[in-house]
Amino acid sequence: MKLLRRMLLVNWHYFVHEMIEFAPVTFLTGKNAAGKSTILDALQLVVLGDTSGHYFNKAANDNAKRTLRGYLWGEIAEENERVVALRSGQFSSYIVLEFTEERGRRPICFGVVFDCAPDGSYEWRFFSLADSLPDFHFIRDGVPLDIRGLRAWGQQQKQRFEVYESNKRYQEVFRARMGNLKDTFFRLFRKAVPFQPIMNIAEFISEFVCDVKHELDIADMRENIRHYRRMEDELRLVQARVEALEEMRETFRGIDATRQKIRTYEYLLDRAQWAEAEGSLERLRTAREERERELKDVDAKLQEETAARNRAQTRRDELIEEKANSDVYQRQQLLQQRKKSLEVQFESIRGDGERQDRMLGDHGARWRAVAQGLSEAEGWFEEVRPVDGESPWPPRGGGGAEGEEPERRLWGSAPFYGQARRALGAALGRWPAPSGWRGHGLLDDPLPSVDAEAAAEAAEHFQEASRLLQQARGVMQESVQGWGEEAQTLQRAIRELEQGIKQYDPKVLQLKQLLAEGLEKEGLPADVHIFADLLEVRDPSWQVAIEGYLYTQRFYLIVAPEAFTPALRLYDRLKGERRLFGVGLVDIEKVMREAPERRPGSLAEEIETDHPLARAYADFLLGRVMKCDHVDELRQHRTAITRDGMLYQNYVARQLDPSRWATLYIGKRAIQQQLEQKRQRFSRVETWLGAFRLRLAKVEQWAVEPVPTRSELEGLAEFERRLPELPQLREDYRRVLDEFGGLDLLVLARIEEAIARCEDELKRREQELERLRDRRGRLSEQRERLLNEEIPRAEKDLEERRQWVLSQYDPDFRNEVGEPRFQQEWKRLGSAETIRANFGRQLNVEKNRAEEARQVLLRQREAYNRQYGAGFDIQRPDNEAYDKELTWLKATQLTEYAQQIQEAKERAQIQFQEDFINKLRSNIETVEQQIRDLNHALRDISFGGRERYQFRISPNPEYERFYRMIMDELLMEGRSLFTQAFLDKHGDTLEELFRQIVDVDERDPGVQAELEKHLKTFTDYRTYLDFDLIVRDEEGRESRLSRVIAKKSGGETQTPFYIAVLASFAQMYRVYQPGFDNTLRLMAFDEAYSKMDHQRIRDSIRLVRDLNLQVVLAAPTEKIADIVPWVDRTIVVQRIKSETRVVLFEPVAEEGMRA
Repeated sequence: MKLLRRMLLVNWHYFVHEMIEFAPVTFLTGKNAAGKSTILDALQLVVLGDTSGHYFNKAANDNAKRTLRGYLWGEIAEENERVVALRSGQFSSYIVLEFTEERGRRPICFGVVFDCAPDGSYEWRFFSLADSLPDFHFIRDGVPLDIRGLRAWGQQQKQRFEVYESNKRYQEVFRARMGNLKDTFFRLFRKAVPFQPIMNIAEFISEFVCDVKHELDIADMRENIRHYRRMEDELRLVQARVEALEEMRETFRGIDATRQKIRTYEYLLDRAQWAEAEGSLERLRTAREERERELKDVDAKLQEETAARNRAQTRRDELIEEKANSDVYQRQQLLQQRKKSLEVQFESIRGDGERQDRMLGDHGARWRAVAQGLSEAEGWFEEVRPVDGESPWPPRGGGGAEGEEPERRLWGSAPFYGQARRALGAALGRWPAPSGWRGHGLLDDPLPSVDAEAAAEAAEHFQEASRLLQQARGVMQESVQGWGEEAQTLQRAIRELEQGIKQYDPKVLQLKQLLAEGLEKEGLPADVHIFADLLEVRDPSWQVAIEGYLYTQRFYLIVAPEAFTPALRLYDRLKGERRLFGVGLVDIEKVMREAPERRPGSLAEEIETDHPLARAYADFLLGRVMKCDHVDELRQHRTAITRDGMLYQNYVARQLDPSRWATLYIGKRAIQQQLEQKRQRFSRVETWLGAFRLRLAKVEQWAVEPVPTRSELEGLAEFERRLPELPQLREDYRRVLDEFGGLDLLVLARIEEAIARCEDELKRREQELERLRDRRGRLSEQRERLLNEEIPRAEKDLEERRQWVLSQYDPDFRNEVGEPRFQQEWKRLGSAETIRANFGRQLNVEKNRAEEARQVLLRQREAYNRQYGAGFDIQRPDNEAYDKELTWLKATQLTEYAQQIQEAKERAQIQFQEDFINKLRSNIETVEQQIRDLNHALRDISFGGRERYQFRISPNPEYERFYRMIMDELLMEGRSLFTQAFLDKHGDTLEELFRQIVDVDERDPGVQAELEKHLKTFTDYRTYLDFDLIVRDEEGRESRLSRVIAKKSGGETQTPFYIAVLASFAQMYRVYQPGFDNTLRLMAFDEAYSKMDHQRIRDSIRLVRDLNLQVVLAAPTEKIADIVPWVDRTIVVQRIKSETRVVLFEPVAEEGMRA
């Protein structure tokens, strides 16, 4: 047998250069993360020949993220998104395993070398050496050989060394040199390393215990069966075509019979129309004679009515002449004209009065509404009232003078509203009310009046109020606009402050930018700094004093000494053009030349800066200004200041204005204070904007309210001058009415009554004459139409219908069928109209029936052509083409397909039995034999003398009927699946199996996918079997692991896994096959025995020895006491700083403990 003796690790994670020696039972231990799994991962890499690394550290974490690259470079951490690694540059790594044989043959080494490049790429080659590990461990002068160097060294070893160009070739050689191991070796070895309990017993046994190909290749068989089924489908297709063609033939025969009925009914209808045309002509000739008789009667009545009308007209004219010659009538006409003239004059005055009333009412109502609004408006301005003793409007910028804030201007405009309200009070007090001209009559009392002079006085007050409101509107518009612009500026400033950008007077920033751009163009240092930006205040308690003392000097600009003169020239050139006044430019060169002093205790000590120029200028300004805690100390110095800004200078003490430090500009605290100020100001401005935008809308409406115009006032005065005409107008109107009352109108009334009666008679006579003339016209029109249109048209229609019948129906049909049937129906029904009514309905029924049948036929033909690829014309009136097709199919196709189907069916049945059933049976028998062999090997092996294990295989209850059919003894006797005896016993099961793996609609992807699923199931021998592991205790009690696995403790579930894995390795390594047992015996378990107690660990290791296997165990130090007494070698893995080493651990143990 072949045993692992040594492992060489070079540049593998924390291992720099390590040789590890192994025994039959080797125990790797150490603290967590010491490197135990690192050794096992290296072992797996060489044994499996797999560089993918997906199996790395699986026992520690199924989601482990260890990679081959991480092992090679020694990646140990991540810092700032960079990987921290132990190795870099160009280097090579080695993992080499040395195996020996008990029979004394020469050792053999298998290994892998990696060449790693600085760019993170790497390449590798597996190799083998038919000798022991060389003493130089593939390291020359302290540097591991690269692949090229290894090849050069290997060429010196003659035939004992080989490098493999692919992982696959290496794996083939490794399996062969380790005893011709099977392909499943790699899967078994890799699966065993994590040492995880069994969760699916059947899957484990079939995957790692049994060596049988799971699925069968039945592609050829399926194709033959499909061919047979397709031929059956084609026969069914021919039968379907025959059925379709026969249906079409019957449909066509029905259509032909219906067509004969339709022909007869059409003749009856056409012949009836001929008869109707004859009757219509006769009726029209009779109607013409009746119109001529009626015309003669109407002419006689017209003569009579005309004479009566003329007599009534003569009498009416005589009465009108009599009325016109009457004196009373003539006086009545004159009075009516005078009355109308007076009413027109009054209507003119009243219309003018209504217009003046509307003007007075409109102006009064509108201005009263304005006055009411002004009463409310006087309370708007309290929220912008200045507060005594403090400024409610902190500076909105920094470093320069500001214009008057919008709220100050707005507060100043507040009196306008009170003045406007008082002016409106005076105006409305003098403004005349409307006089009520609407609906006033000429004789109504009292007569209206108006005061035009009072209206003129009121108009002057209206003008004053309007002027004041326009002034107020202008101020409020400017204020709201100013707040809007300020809000935008504040938002921008807040964003910049949040980014750490201080807010300065725009002039300071503009000059700073212009100087920087100009200096850069001249090739000079373009760094232009604001003095305040370069400073920090050490003690916040002195910030106020420093800011107040420096005041505008905080905003001075500092440039490099050599740049001052060019900067000064630029400033001088730009000051007038850009109106840049009041910004200081520091001559720092002269300041530094003076070497300013920074006295102890001065304000300069509170300034911190890394900028040498700013340091010098701060010392210059503040180095002699001494700090005092109390005002009593001020006189001790020439220049001194207290924390709250009391300054003593030039023998004068004065308190600095707090507005100087209302906004801070020096240091980081200044940014926070400015940000808070801007946010407060922005909140207040937003509040004012929200309120005064609505108020502005009202003020704008008030300001454009119209005042009485000059033309309106002049019109009112003119109207007032017309009012004296009213009394005389009323007197004249009364006299006309009185004279009207004195006229004798009785005679006129009698004449007018007689005239009215004549008019009524004339109207009646004219109406009757009109009616008679209209009737005569209609009768004359009817006679002419009959004579010139209808009778000629009827004669023509009669001839056309006669010719239609003669031309459309041949004489034989007319004489033998059509005319005899018409005469029969004429006698029976009595009129052409009845014939048309009856047979018109019948014709429609038959036509509908014929059309429905034709549509059915067309659909049948179209479906046939589409379904079967025929090219016949579906609109042909005859059925000849389809009848010929039917005759051909019956005579040839049906017979040929029946014979071919029988032959294909026989071939498919034979192949189904040979390629599927027999092979499936062979797989099942092979598996059952392998399980029996394995059980034989386990027969004498007990676990701790208490438990014995046996694998059990039995039919799967769900598929047992298929199992019974496949394993039936009838097939052993050489009988066919399709003999009657077998079909009687298993016919339904066979048919179902056939459906599951063959039947499919290949055009349906869904059905195809379902078939593939069934195929995978039913061609796999495991489908028909149940696997289990039987545990028998020392008293002979048996339990199935599949039933109790969920109830067992961790150790109890690890033990069956362990037994199953050992049995699998014993099977793989052919331990019990003498002559074939010179094989590898290696197993590796990570986190081994983690759930087992002391006794189970002892029994497990004894079982390894009993099976003559080699094992490498890895477990943490907590398991040392349980494991060390039973192993051959204990290796402790230790990590010291950035290197891992191994040391041999040899406890004092009794020899008998390992027996």
